[in-house]
This record gives sequence, structure tokens and C-alpha cells, in this order.
Amino acid sequence: MTSICVYGTVFNNVNTVEESIKSVWSPDYDIVIVDNYSKDGTYEKLMELKKEYNLKVYRLRSSRGKGRAYALEQCPENSITAYFDLDTYYNQNFHITIKSGLKELVIFGPVMTYINSKEDILKSGNWKDLNYGEDIEFLSRQKISITFPLIIGKNEDVITNNLFIEREKRYAKFWKIRMLKNVIDIYRGLAIKYSDLISIYPYVKKYGIILYFLYLLSKVKGQI
Repeated sequence: MTSICVYGTVFNNVNTVEESIKSVWSPDYDIVIVDNYSKDGTYEKLMELKKEYNLKVYRLRSSRGKGRAYALEQCPENSITAYFDLDTYYNQNFHITIKSGLKELVIFGPVMTYINSKEDILKSGNWKDLNYGEDIEFLSRQKISITFPLIIGKNEDVITNNLFIEREKRYAKFWKIRMLKNVIDIYRGLAIKYSDLISIYPYVKKYGIILYFLYLLSKVKGQI
């Protein structure tokens, strides 16, 4: 029987990791988690949960993309894999799709995942070292036979006027600098130009000078 491995990376999610893990857990799954040296007790919580939920827990200073890449590499050979986020709670649809036997499958909706064998993913190339846009860049290289809309879970409830900013504040003390780095990742990961960014996000035009400067920096760093 083909094994199943769900994998993810985490940073400062101590309040959500337990329920998220419970929602993806199954006795016949491998669960691989890479912690980016969390500072809020997330790693310690994972170590508490490790035995009960048969977790494989690693620590690596990494972006979201690099953390997922390392986690995927730790999945068993020939396993069917799906990535998950540890601030998200998954429902039975998540498990039904993983156990369906389908491969090269993208589930899209409020929560996304990609289901395929570890070996087939690595043939197309692992996750890139990006903090933003890493999923789009990753999927653009993978073989996709089926794209299916399905609600497989829900994200953490956060009461805020700007979820994006609140999320970045959780990840980094100097969150404004992190957001600027994310813009560079958008340029590189999505392979877009300054004019494309303005077309996609017209409300950011007032930051045009900064965004154009970041575009030039992305050109210096080069495309992923």
C-alpha cells in the first residue's frame, strides 16, 4: 500500500498548531513539520505533540518555500504527498482527496493543496526559497492533470482590518521590512514586471517609487 505524507512549515503558531495537526492526523499518515525557530513556544508545543501524533519535527531557518522543500524531502520514498498550513483547520474533504488515489491534483478554494507523489514532484523541482508567491511558483512547474474546487478547511479566524499585515506582524518584529522582501519574492516567483504588479494590485500605485525600486532589486537577484 502506498504511504501518505502530509508536510508543512511553521513559525510562531503556538495557538493553532495542535488543532491544525489534529485536523490532518490519521494513523496511517506520516506528518512532517519544519519549524523556522519559532519564538512563541511553537517548537515546544510540537515536541509535546510529537509522540501522540507520530510527528517528524525538524528545525530550519527558512522561508516558507525552503521550509516546505525540506519537509517534503523528509517524506518517505514513493509516498503520496500533500502540503498543509499550521494556522489552518482541515475537514474530511482533505482526507477524502488524499486517499482517493488521484495524483497530479490541485485543490483550490479558500485553502489549497497539491497532491502527488514525492518523486514526481521532485522531478519537476522542489519548492523554491520564497516567502511569498511560493505556491504559485511551485504549481507553475508541477504536472497538473486535475484542478478541482473544494472546501478542504478554513484559515484561522483573525479579527482585523488587514489580515495580510497582521499575519506579517506575527512572523517578524520588523514586519515592514519583511513586506518589502515579500514584494521582491512576488516579482521573482511570479516572473512579473512592475507594470504587471500595478495591474494586479492597482491600489498600490501610491507606492510606485518604492515598488519600482524593489522591481530593480528583483532583477539584480534574478528570476527563480
